[in-house]
Amino acid sequence: MKKSVFVLAIICFMTLTAQADVAKYCMSYSDFVAGNWKSVDELTEGRTRQACQIKSGDHCVYFKTGDKICDQILKKQVFAVMYGNQLYVNCRNLRYNDVGLETSRFVQAIRYDNNKLCLIAYKTHVLTALAEVGTGITGCFVGNNWVRLGLFASSAGFSIANDSLSDLVCYLIDSDANAKGKTAITRINDEFMEHLLGDDVNLLDKYMAVKSKHNRQSAANVLPILMEKGLVASAM
Repeated sequence: MKKSVFVLAIICFMTLTAQADVAKYCMSYSDFVAGNWKSVDELTEGRTRQACQIKSGDHCVYFKTGDKICDQILKKQVFAVMYGNQLYVNCRNLRYNDVGLETSRFVQAIRYDNNKLCLIAYKTHVLTALAEVGTGITGCFVGNNWVRLGLFASSAGFSIANDSLSDLVCYLIDSDANAKGKTAITRINDEFMEHLLGDDVNLLDKYMAVKSKHNRQSAANVLPILMEKGLVASAM
């Protein structure tokens, strides 16, 4: 746990010192894997615009450049945006159990096992679908609690609610969109963790030691295990 706290503290430092005015995008999961990022500036094609800005919604974010064409591409077509050193995924075409998500905007993601994406999201009351997440990781674990270290991207003029990771769950993206342009996401739940930790009895026992299913499957319990397993080690 001490190692995980140390790594998360580094993540938090990276978050708080991000160069938030540097924005680039990719159009698909395959582009993300291949590192095919392009500057958001290229989407304006010489048209008058302002610097790309990140805006807060209800526990989600979106991006504005002042150029209507560019903003529509970001809203409806782009798969992910790297803003400073923070990675955000567009939820418009994500599907959990074939159900559209409750937000069509962006939520923060962190790299999982190098080329996969782990989303930290609210669990809804019926569909347990991915809901809007604010500006993401802005603290570190102390025991099983999340302690805020400060406000992320204060230059963007917003902060996030002081939500506990015990109310959040994790989802995984590990494939491209289907023929209809929809991308399936996987819930990181008991079944997922039992398969993942099948060769690591100690970590599995540590995960299962949390008796409440709600708390056990929460991001507060899952993320430290993924950190210790070496699958989530960076905010990028």
